[in-house]
Amino acid sequence: MKEVSPVRAIGTKPTRVVVAGDTCVSAQGLAAIVGRDKRYQVCGGAHGFYDAGELIRKHQPDVLRIEPFLEDRDGICWIKDLATENPRTRILIVSRQSEQIYAERVLQAGATGYWMKNGSEEELLRAVETVAAGKIYVSPLITSLALERFAHCESLPQDLDLLTDRELAVFALIAAEQGVGRIAKKLGISRTTVETHCQNIKSKHGYPNAEALKRGARELFGTTRAWQTS
Repeated sequence: MKEVSPVRAIGTKPTRVVVAGDTCVSAQGLAAIVGRDKRYQVCGGAHGFYDAGELIRKHQPDVLRIEPFLEDRDGICWIKDLATENPRTRILIVSRQSEQIYAERVLQAGATGYWMKNGSEEELLRAVETVAAGKIYVSPLITSLALERFAHCESLPQDLDLLTDRELAVFALIAAEQGVGRIAKKLGISRTTVETHCQNIKSKHGYPNAEALKRGARELFGTTRAWQTS
């Protein structure tokens, strides 16, 4: 997506936003929603880590909206790097992945909000407004889960705490019915490394074979084919 001309709000300086989507269409759609609100100046949109990095360096945005699975790199690792290198930029995650599984990880990595793609445009704008104001945005579900965890309830998927961030990313892509080669390309790692992570996940969760691993991933992540990324 090409960079767009800034839109200035009368009497105020608009919040600068950069959008990074997992596809060009996704990036354009997210940018269009926010761009209609005069409080925000969409500096540009990108598909992929390299282009997103160039826009971030050029515009130093107030808010960065990204999807955790872009080509050639692990999203959680990237979030950690972004939060360190751009401490004034508020990072809002926009994702199809289950917030129950991912929200805690990305917030720990340095993100300041998590919005599910099945939400409304109004909820997305509320999320942008919240993180732009320096606050944390999560859904009511995540707030409830946080309270449950605080109360030491056992209804949370605590088995996933056994996995590293990279193993969790591999597990989620298995749930989305991605093969080893596709996962390697998504995360920017080798097939051998993906296979090693799969073995570690099977060992930690007691899955006897690859089919059990796939079935367990789908059960834990509540996956449907609609989760798949292009």
